[in-house]
Amino acid sequence: MESDPPKLFVDRLSQPSRTCLIFCRVAGIPFEEKVVTLGKKEQLRPEFLAVNPLGKVPALQDGAFCLPESSAILKYLCGSRRAADHWYPRDLRARAQLDAVMAWHASSLRIGSMLVVWNRAISLNLGFPSNEPLVTSYGLPTLVTALEHLERVWLREGPFVAGRRQLSVADLLLVCEVEQLCLLDGATQGPGMAELLAPHPRVQAWLQRVRQECAPHYDEVHALLRKSRDRLVARKQQAGSKL
Repeated sequence: MESDPPKLFVDRLSQPSRTCLIFCRVAGIPFEEKVVTLGKKEQLRPEFLAVNPLGKVPALQDGAFCLPESSAILKYLCGSRRAADHWYPRDLRARAQLDAVMAWHASSLRIGSMLVVWNRAISLNLGFPSNEPLVTSYGLPTLVTALEHLERVWLREGPFVAGRRQLSVADLLLVCEVEQLCLLDGATQGPGMAELLAPHPRVQAWLQRVRQECAPHYDEVHALLRKSRDRLVARKQQAGSKL
């Protein structure tokens, strides 16, 4: 195994990037953060494509070994750095439960969140067209259903997802996705984060629990996202005052 700390290529506005950063910080895994600013298209530079030909963050470089995809990175670091068992258990059935949560995240919560946040909060501010019909017909219903499932399926037992008594990598993947919804507070239409989470007391309590478990790293890693949210809200208020 490589002796030097791995390099973690991230953009802190990326949900999966924040997941990997928080995990390494809280789990005490040494690493070198390498910033790849998506807004400047740095993910398309040849030096980054040599690490991840897919041109996406996060990406990991551990010596000569390179790895894309946040879930794969988290599992690799848990094994290679011998993280505490609660992060990604060695027990086959406990591990399979977390794998199920992470697969569900990729096929449900992440899709709904990305479609709604991109089209209602990000695209217009970057000068890209918004696909509101797609949000209305598919994105928002997918997000609402995913939050319902998080509430009554994954958080129905225990303080953390899948009935776990301690924090896991699956919690971090999900919580960083939910945090991205704060950008909707600056959207020109539709519900903001508080309204979306209002029907889900378990989700709200779990969100606070994860924040506390990961302090002080949680707020530090999310600082850039919250600044972006504040800028969007200010722009929305400014536009409203001109009407």
